[in-house]
Amino acid sequence: MKQENSSVQAVDRALQLLQLVGESKDPISIVDLAEKSGMNRTTVWRLIGTLENHGFIERDPLTKGYLLGYAANRLAAQAPQYGSLIRRARKSMEQLREETQETVLLSVPKHLGTLTIDQIDPANSVRVAHYVHAFLPLHCTSNGKVLLSTFSEDELNFFLEQPLESMTPDTITDPKLLREEIERVKKLGYATVIGELDVNENGISAPIYDKRHVLVAFISVCGPNFRFTEEKVLACTKYLFAAARDIAEHLQ
Repeated sequence: MKQENSSVQAVDRALQLLQLVGESKDPISIVDLAEKSGMNRTTVWRLIGTLENHGFIERDPLTKGYLLGYAANRLAAQAPQYGSLIRRARKSMEQLREETQETVLLSVPKHLGTLTIDQIDPANSVRVAHYVHAFLPLHCTSNGKVLLSTFSEDELNFFLEQPLESMTPDTITDPKLLREEIERVKKLGYATVIGELDVNENGISAPIYDKRHVLVAFISVCGPNFRFTEEKVLACTKYLFAAARDIAEHLQ
């Protein structure tokens, strides 16, 4: 039994080191791994050697630090890109759908846009469009506005210098007005669109952050404007925030 516990502890420590290597922006040294993990250098050296032998980490020839190896990258490449995120978010999305009786979307940030990776529709016969695999612009979507609110001043200035396409009569295309809208998003922690992408649809989005406070996704609720009115959009914020927090907890 003692030997079994020791084996489990060794696996736990090896996984901890693998995670530290993966989270490091630069190749990380044995000394830094020992300091961050709280393990002694001999233990770190032994476990790192095992991980290196199996190809999960490799030694950078210049810095002599460690970074993720081919085996780790191969496993990640074989898994569906967003499969894990979708699975972890599904239960929260289903609950949010039941609470709002509207369509719930899960999307991820991309360069100058967002990508919808999952969608759950309500039982209502009138629904919004199917957005899975759709790449949507930033200035006229609620999740896009949330992403814009995370931009640095330089990034935002660059974005606002580009022409903003008018999707509907309500699309914000004036850079000054959009900047003011983004400031509101920063203060509120969520963003809304009222007929700005599609004149017949309204929506609301909140960000999802991982434990390092990195923006990984957006949770959104949207519906046809005759049913999902601006008043109802704003009324679902507590459910939206609860879903975002719950998904974030499942990312830990």
